[in-house]
Amino acid sequence: MPAYDWPIDTENLPVMRIVTPRNVVMCGIFGKSFAYYSLRERMPVILTKVIDYLSREGNKIKTKHGATDEDVRSLIQYINKLKNDLITNKKYDPLTVDTPEARNWNKWIEETDSQCYFLNTWVFTECYVYRRLREGCELTNGLQNFDPFDEQKERSFQNSLEPMCVVAEKLTTMLQNGDKDKRKADFVTLLKICLWANKCDLSLSMGEQVSLKSDVLNNDANKTTTPCMGTIDPFQMILDLKDKVLVDESSKIYDRVIAKAEVMAKAISAEPEVQSVSSEKGSPTASPPVEEETKEGEELPKIPCPSKMTTPDAVMFDIVCDNAGYELFSDLCLAHFLIAQEIVQKVRFHVKKIPWFVSDVTPNDFKYVIESCRTADYKKEMALEIQPEAPEGEAPENARSVLNADTLRQLGEAWTKFLEDGTFVVMCDDFWTSPHVYKDMKKYDPNLYRKLQFAVAVLFKGDLNYRKLLGERNCNPTLGFEAALQGFMPAPLIALRTVKADLICGLPKGKFEQLNKFDEKWMEKGDYGVIQFCPKSEALKPSDRPCAEYGAECRGVVCAQH
Repeated sequence: MPAYDWPIDTENLPVMRIVTPRNVVMCGIFGKSFAYYSLRERMPVILTKVIDYLSREGNKIKTKHGATDEDVRSLIQYINKLKNDLITNKKYDPLTVDTPEARNWNKWIEETDSQCYFLNTWVFTECYVYRRLREGCELTNGLQNFDPFDEQKERSFQNSLEPMCVVAEKLTTMLQNGDKDKRKADFVTLLKICLWANKCDLSLSMGEQVSLKSDVLNNDANKTTTPCMGTIDPFQMILDLKDKVLVDESSKIYDRVIAKAEVMAKAISAEPEVQSVSSEKGSPTASPPVEEETKEGEELPKIPCPSKMTTPDAVMFDIVCDNAGYELFSDLCLAHFLIAQEIVQKVRFHVKKIPWFVSDVTPNDFKYVIESCRTADYKKEMALEIQPEAPEGEAPENARSVLNADTLRQLGEAWTKFLEDGTFVVMCDDFWTSPHVYKDMKKYDPNLYRKLQFAVAVLFKGDLNYRKLLGERNCNPTLGFEAALQGFMPAPLIALRTVKADLICGLPKGKFEQLNKFDEKWMEKGDYGVIQFCPKSEALKPSDRPCAEYGAECRGVVCAQH
C-alpha cells in the first residue's frame, strides 16, 4: 500500500506508519492508510473551499438566502474552528442544536470508545465533520437552508450535458419492447453506465471539477486524479474499461431481479384486495384519509398495517444514491428502463437529507437534476468517424452530425410525471447521514430496515455505501461479498462502486497482489470498479414493532385509521 510523504505530527497524534491491518476497522491512526490521508489532507481542503466560497460569493449567498454579514461571518468562524479541531486531533464537540437527531448524535459520541478525530473509526469522523458543517448553517438566522456545495454540484451537472445527451439518445431504443436477450443486454449496459458514472465524485477530487476524456484510459500509475465526463462516449467507455471491472455479476443480477420480481408480482396479485395507496414517505402502504362523515353502521376501510404486512403493494426496486449530477442521471435512466420494461412498478430513491460528502444527492439535488434535464439547452456539431460514400451523381454529404438536448428534455418530462404519480419515490431517512455501518441498521433504524425488505432488490451506489456495507472493516480482499456484509441482508443487495478507498472484498485469489505490484495507489483513484451481488435476504415476517406511520399503538393486522 502507498507510503505517503506528508509529515506526521507524532507529538499530538500517535500515528503508526503502517497500512490498516487485516480485519481491523479503518482509522486515521494508520499513517499509510487512505483514512489518514483523507483526514489529514482531503477534508481540510474541502472545508477550506467552503470558507473560500463564503468569502468569494458572500453577497450572492446573502441575497439568495436573505442572510446577513453576521451570518456569513459566524459560519466562516465556525468552519475555521472545525477545521482546526480536525487537523489537531481534538476531542469531538457535542452538537448544540436541540433536535432529536442532534441528541442522537451526542449520544453516539458519548458511547464511542474514541472521541477524537483520528482515533475513532474513519467513517464516524467523516460523517461527524459533515454533520457539524450542517450545524454551522443551522446556528445562523439566514443560512439554515444553505448548501455549501451547491455551486460545485450545479457546475458538475452543466459540464456533463454532452454525455447525458449521448446516453439519452441511446436510452430511447432501450425503453422499447424487445426480445429477452436484448432486454438483458440493455440492463447490463445501463448497470455499467451507472458504475462508471460513479467516477464523478467531487469528494474524491476535493471539490475540483472533473471531466471524462479519452485520457481516462491512461494507465499512468503516477496520476493522482481521475478524469470524468467530457467528449468520450459513455457506451464506448464500457468497452474500453471492460478489464477494469474486477468483479462483474451483472448477468446474475438481471436473472435474479427478473425472477424475484415475477414471484413478487404473483404474490401481490394473490393478496385479497384492500384499499391502499402508496405513502409519500415510501412505506409499503398507508391508509386513505377517513371521511369526516361516516354513515351510521358503515365500516371504515380496513387497511393492512405495514408492520404486519409480508407482501408489498407494488413490485419495487430501491436505489441508495451516491452523487448528484451525471451519476444521478444514470440512476434515473436505469430506473426508467425498469419501469418501461415492466420489470418493476415503482423505484424508490434513497437520498441524503442534508448536504453530504460534497456531491451526494439531497432532495433539492434530485429536483434540480430532473428540472435541468427537462429544460436543458445543448447543441454541438460532431464529426463522424467515417464519411459515408455518396451515390453516383450525388454530392457527398457533410460527414457531421448534431448532438442536442431534445431527447434529454423528453426524459426530464417523463421523470417529472413519474415523480408526480408516485412511480418514482424520493426518501431521505436520517440513518443515511448517521455514522453507523449497515450491519447495525436494524439496531438503530428498524423501520428503515423493514422498508428495504419490501424491495425486489436494493442497489447501493458508490464508495461510502460500500464501506458501510463492509462495516468499514479491512477484510481479506478474497472474502466473499455475502460474508463481508456481516448479516446485513434486508433484500437482495447490489453494490456498484468505483474503488476509491483501501478496502474491498470478493476479488479472485492473487488479483489484489497483482494490482498492488502494478500501482500501489490503485485503490484510491476510481480507475477500477466492482459490480457485486448477494441474492440472499431475510424473510419478511410480521413485525413486533408498530409501524412508524401508524403511531405508537399497533392495531393488529388491519388498521381502521391512522
